[in-house]
Amino acid sequence: MKLLLKIYPCFLWAVFLFVSFFHTAQICLASEIPAASQYIQNGGYALSKNGKIIRSANSDTPFIPASTIKLVTSLAAIEILGPDFRFRTRIYLDAKQNLIIQGFGDPFLVSEKVAVIAKLIAEQGVKEVQNIILDDYAFALDSAVDGSQNSKRPYDVNCSALAVNFNSIPFQVLHKAKIKSWESQTPYLPIMGQIGRELPSGFQRVNIDAFPQQADISNSLLYCGQLFQAFLEKQGLQVKGKIKHGHAPAKTRPLLEYIASETVSDLIESCLLSSNNFMANQLYLALGVSRYGLPATWQKSRDVMATFIKEELQLGEQQLTMVEGSGLSKKNLITPEAMLLVLERFRNHAYLIPVKYGTRMKSGTLAKSGVFCYAGYIPGGEENNSFVIFLNQRRN
Repeated sequence: MKLLLKIYPCFLWAVFLFVSFFHTAQICLASEIPAASQYIQNGGYALSKNGKIIRSANSDTPFIPASTIKLVTSLAAIEILGPDFRFRTRIYLDAKQNLIIQGFGDPFLVSEKVAVIAKLIAEQGVKEVQNIILDDYAFALDSAVDGSQNSKRPYDVNCSALAVNFNSIPFQVLHKAKIKSWESQTPYLPIMGQIGRELPSGFQRVNIDAFPQQADISNSLLYCGQLFQAFLEKQGLQVKGKIKHGHAPAKTRPLLEYIASETVSDLIESCLLSSNNFMANQLYLALGVSRYGLPATWQKSRDVMATFIKEELQLGEQQLTMVEGSGLSKKNLITPEAMLLVLERFRNHAYLIPVKYGTRMKSGTLAKSGVFCYAGYIPGGEENNSFVIFLNQRRN
């Protein structure tokens, strides 16, 4: 999820000067831009005007970009998947009345969407089901996200072909360890009570897989199954059996196929606004599937990104290296100059980037590692001005 940005006066003062310079003075002489080098021990920056760099420091040095790398992931998703691509989820009902839910990596399979799918199942005339069988085999990941510590924080969640609510679970711990959901759209689920007992009072949104496994399936799948069961029962369906892990039937027509309402462009806008690591890496994994087919793997996506970086962006490994799509990994490296190139190519989609401090930009922070970054567009009338600031230093 969103990494909290620590705001340091000198750092933001430099950003403010860069923005103010273009926005108010509209002066293009590089010598008149306020010097920023005095604030840099390990970092770099670059400013461009109409696609030409007019001021920079260490612009060809690679730095850890943190969440600003989501701009690269977003650009690749738009150009490879297409801005109108939509994820899908398939529902099957077998001869034994088992309901099988097959996921393909929808990054936005939230409670509201599960409620809609449950209603669609009821409209097919289904009155009762035996077991709920969950199929997440569209992903075959050999590890967690590089850089993840599997902490309880929601930005550390695992990726999955079938995960609900970004693989994080919201609840409130009340007096005497009483638990309730704190989202109106998400009903209370048994797994909330199971993992909430050991947490302090207050509102919680936690990484579901950071806790001991509560059943013979992963917490992530158990959470998904319980959410579907709750909404099915709201529709009057009876669930007689258990929640299980299994395969969808081969060569069988699904009961229904749910096509997400959100396009890739919609997902990117939401992802960049909340700096959602889960969404970014679900998109990243979809890139590998688009080129090499199912199942999704980290290596397939790394290969697709390496090709995109080399052939489409015409950048070398020394300019841009990606091992995952969210910015959690310290192995992600990019130069300020390369990020400016990404911004130029992303310009037609700039409206997807959130506005902060009056400027359309993406931030990136790994505070414990001293990584503080910004990349975006400086307002300047009809002129095209972009900026990048990468600081990989503890003193700011």
